[in-house]
Amino acid sequence: MKKIIHQLAASLCMLVVINACVKPDLIDRNDAADFADVWVEIPGIKERFNATFSALKDTAYINMSYFYPAESDFEVDIKNLILRASIPVDAKLNPALGTPSDLSNPVTLTVNSGTGATKNIVVVVQKMGDLSIKSAGISYVEGGTTNSLEAIQSGDELIFYVLPGVDLSAATLNIEVSRHSQTSIANGSTLNLNNPVPVTVTGVDGRTKTYTLVAREPQRLAYGFGINRKMWSKTAAELGFTANNDVSLAVSGDNLVTVSRTNPSKYRIFNRFTGSFVREMSLPFAGLSFQVAEDSTGRFIGCSWAPKNSTFLVYKWDNVNATPVKLIEWVNNNPTGITLDGGVGRRVNIFGDLNDDAVIMAMAGQSSIIYKWIIENGVLRSNTPVIMDYQNVAGGSATKLGFYAEAQPISADPDTDFFLNYQFELALVDGKTYTKKNAFANETNILGLFHMPTALATFNNAKYMAIVKYVGSYDLNRVHMSLFDITDISKMSTPSNSPAYPSFNVFNSEQLMGSTNGNGTGDITIAYSPDKERMQVYMLLTNGGILAQEFTKYQP
Repeated sequence: MKKIIHQLAASLCMLVVINACVKPDLIDRNDAADFADVWVEIPGIKERFNATFSALKDTAYINMSYFYPAESDFEVDIKNLILRASIPVDAKLNPALGTPSDLSNPVTLTVNSGTGATKNIVVVVQKMGDLSIKSAGISYVEGGTTNSLEAIQSGDELIFYVLPGVDLSAATLNIEVSRHSQTSIANGSTLNLNNPVPVTVTGVDGRTKTYTLVAREPQRLAYGFGINRKMWSKTAAELGFTANNDVSLAVSGDNLVTVSRTNPSKYRIFNRFTGSFVREMSLPFAGLSFQVAEDSTGRFIGCSWAPKNSTFLVYKWDNVNATPVKLIEWVNNNPTGITLDGGVGRRVNIFGDLNDDAVIMAMAGQSSIIYKWIIENGVLRSNTPVIMDYQNVAGGSATKLGFYAEAQPISADPDTDFFLNYQFELALVDGKTYTKKNAFANETNILGLFHMPTALATFNNAKYMAIVKYVGSYDLNRVHMSLFDITDISKMSTPSNSPAYPSFNVFNSEQLMGSTNGNGTGDITIAYSPDKERMQVYMLLTNGGILAQEFTKYQP
């Protein structure tokens, strides 16, 4: 027995010796000493005010509105702000951040990498008055009739495009600026716009900016858009968004309708030309909704969220004041046996006129299945959808699309082709065979890190696709509105290094930012002025806000 014990003891000692000789795993330290983001927050408010960096990235500038919200009387206290920064995982930051502090003077931050490398950055926070002109218009009398014109802003010029021979010697000015700013020419003043007229905006901080009011004969383009401008943008806080909930928008008349996916969900109405809140809508169904979408005439639908074995409801509104009418009622009985999510209603897309001919498509979550409903002469063909199974899922061994994939039909034909936008690609799909016909070049320069969702438009003989392009990081909180000319659909695979690329990717907006958007949700939609002379594109970023951009048929 003692012999056995001695043998066991010897074996254990040998194991200890062997293990003592094993080298420990070495951790590779990150040598990056950099700042991914720098921002400030107002205590008690989740809104982020992001920095812009100098060319050498040694200074971060944070320009804050003098008041918050911008049109309120609540002045920002620059001595009571929370400074935050995003740095590499194993780096250290000095001084420590995250508590209210005085940022009235520049602050130097130092980051030390895991290997000991050091980088300094100076943070400069400023309160700035609003020097922008929200809108400008004139009214004038010609032949006994009062006419109105809205200015198109191009840089520091506010241009009124008029036909030759129009007399603007007694035009009445209508100008809108921040309620905290002043203009050198009072609203309602009479101007002689036969010659250029300067107007100066003075902010609450005393800074000034001078614009020029000018009348000019326009050059109408035969194709596509020319002069464009940002109509307005509002942050999530200014719009009353709540964390992770505001996911969709649609246009109806002069209104935007947005969806807040609280349970029960809320639909809210905003003026689409100013972003001002109008009211909430009452809904004909209870529970969760992710999606609204408009048809070609300004009618719109609202959809319920339908997990497997739940009822998918779609209601139609002729306008925001109309009584909703039930359009679709279908039990999601999972007809193809999807093993994963299989829910319907996160993304729903329309092409056509809901009171005439239209096609509605909706994805089944985490699958390759698209459901299609057909409307002919204003009548739904069947509550039971046509089932389409996409045959060419990209992404290597992937066999399914994500939760937020979407299918956008390109016509009201029952067998229409459609664009399929999901995490791996943006493709044109054959409406009969469900196979890929073409696809965007899968480049970050073109599609960003993520590229949802999609809207289509025809404007001045050109066909456009608009997408929300996510950039920067997988926080998915930085987006651009990108427009592509898809009139010649064969050009949709144009790479970014092609000389033809600028004529394909014809517009990229300024960046819209918000707090972390883990679900990657947002929306984009397109509308027109009543005379079809202008096109408006609206982009929503969950936790970020809404950006509105307007395009015209004219160039200087």
